[in-house]
Amino acid sequence: MAGLITDWTTLADDQLVNDSNLPDWLKAKKQQAVAQLKTLSVPSRKLEYWRYSDANRLALKGGEASPSSLESHPVSIANDGVEQVVIKLNDNGFTVSDNCPGSVRISPINAIDESRWLDLDMNQETVANLANTACFMHGVSVECSAALEVNLVFEYDYKFDEQWRYVRNQINVDTGAQFSVEERFNSGQVNVVNVYDLQRGSVVNRHQMANLSDAQNLISFNQFELSAQAQLNSTNQHLGGSLQHHLHRVNFNGNQAVFKMGTVNKSINNNNIADLVEVNHNKKSNQSDVTHRSIADGASQIFTNAKAFVAVGADESEIEQDLKNILLSPDAKIFSKPELEVYADEVVAAHGSTIGALDDQSLFYLQSRGIDIKQARAIMIESFEQEALL
Repeated sequence: MAGLITDWTTLADDQLVNDSNLPDWLKAKKQQAVAQLKTLSVPSRKLEYWRYSDANRLALKGGEASPSSLESHPVSIANDGVEQVVIKLNDNGFTVSDNCPGSVRISPINAIDESRWLDLDMNQETVANLANTACFMHGVSVECSAALEVNLVFEYDYKFDEQWRYVRNQINVDTGAQFSVEERFNSGQVNVVNVYDLQRGSVVNRHQMANLSDAQNLISFNQFELSAQAQLNSTNQHLGGSLQHHLHRVNFNGNQAVFKMGTVNKSINNNNIADLVEVNHNKKSNQSDVTHRSIADGASQIFTNAKAFVAVGADESEIEQDLKNILLSPDAKIFSKPELEVYADEVVAAHGSTIGALDDQSLFYLQSRGIDIKQARAIMIESFEQEALL
């Protein structure tokens, strides 16, 4: 574990020497990331974002890709009659299905125009995500100008290997465009950064599904830039895995934009899941709504955190944070932390967090109606999950 920074910087240096397809400006970005990495230390429980995760799992070798044993209730965000455009990310780069319309332009991330690139602010807390900027070699740049909705599916199709994959995607959504995207993770040892840039009046419906086996790890950093009157509806389902660590950062860059997020975190055995949300109300009259529903069983551990920052002058902001959690085992642990940091006067804000077990009276009621205990528990858990699925 102590050599993880060296592993990252060595890999990045090798890539810079061997990859002749990187433009000079992008090489400079990666070199800056390498230089910053060398000033930082590996993730540990001393960090707020890693306090409840076993960062040593970052150094472990992966296992054979296999389905998780956790049952999920998948969300469908696709409209009827609208075809799905599928991007498969694999060890050779990526492929795109033949039905991609002309209003969606997909190219390798290394070919992105410098003027479209969005820099990310990383620090010691986000050192594992900074490693992505230094080490990524795969990913896509998507330009969406569709007036009608397009459904795009990202499938992470990496075969079993003992190496991490570092992937960066950037999705630019033009003014007034409508866009749906699904991110499907079913292979492990992936460190991914997704950057969404929503222009004025655009609408994005997003679903991130990660259903991993006990030997798989996933690190994701998702940054959303919202211009005036843009709307992002984001649903996440994080199931299983050895380690899942997700950070969602939202920046309101104009007025009257809306961000809604619903997340289900579900763990068994010895899983570690961290799901962190940062919402920056930098402008006035914006709305953010974050709902988490987490279920932990066995000896697993979940950490959920929702933080809203309201800048000076960002009046008329509306903020809601609702974090609820269920423990199914005496050995499971859940840590749940809503936060508000407000520097404006006219703000409507509410937050809350609860941790408990399945309600005995409700279980008894279902059993009294002829439903066995196993099915009754499943019904109650599914109902609890549905509260977060947009």
